[in-house]
Amino acid sequence: MAATRPKAQTRRPARLSLVLKDFNDVIEDQGCYVRITPSILCPRRTGGDIDIDSTNHDLNCPYCNNGIVDLDDMSVEDWALILGIGLDKTYTQQSRFDVKDAMLTCRSGIRLSYFYKVEVLDFGSQFNQMVKKRSGDFDRLRYNPRDPEDGSQFALQDGNGARYERDTDYEITDGGINWLTANRPATGELFSILYPVNPTFRVMELSHENRYYYGSHKEPLKEAQQFPQQAHVRWDFLAFGAGSDVGVE
Repeated sequence: MAATRPKAQTRRPARLSLVLKDFNDVIEDQGCYVRITPSILCPRRTGGDIDIDSTNHDLNCPYCNNGIVDLDDMSVEDWALILGIGLDKTYTQQSRFDVKDAMLTCRSGIRLSYFYKVEVLDFGSQFNQMVKKRSGDFDRLRYNPRDPEDGSQFALQDGNGARYERDTDYEITDGGINWLTANRPATGELFSILYPVNPTFRVMELSHENRYYYGSHKEPLKEAQQFPQQAHVRWDFLAFGAGSDVGVE
């Protein structure tokens, strides 16, 4: 239960009234709908003497994404503001921000931490990926493809210049593509695919983590509350230095 404190004596009203509900209402009114997935560090470390300070991670770990485990069963959906960062010379020199970075503000009921995954659900983006053809009919993609409602396109081509058509040669399924005919890249060969995705970010820094507040608007006691967090987020495919054409084995 949140703590409460007596209110001070009635004073002249301040010029600025901080009302948590109003802050949350603005975020819902002006923001976009997102899915926020908590993440933890993967404990699979390699080397002869594994200890808590080891930074050597199993490159072929089947449980994580670049050392980060996403806790999908703990995901929540809510409203958030995502605004692009305008770069200037100082930031460029310090390499503090990337051109694909943004600032995210979520409502007060949602808590963020480092490397949490944030997916924008109502808008699309394009992702360009290189994939090594597996045996069988299914090839996994890094992101779950979304329907191209906003004019986005699918394009798939192999190293010999052959193009493959969606719903003729392959179909989009949950988590990847399913080949429909024998007209496909050979097993072990590389192919490139352009497909629409939900914009996906990672929390890199908590810009406003500790914004404590005592709500007392029209109430006899002050109640301990915390204002919405603000985080510096980066596109997922750039967060770990992999690049936008990261492949999937």
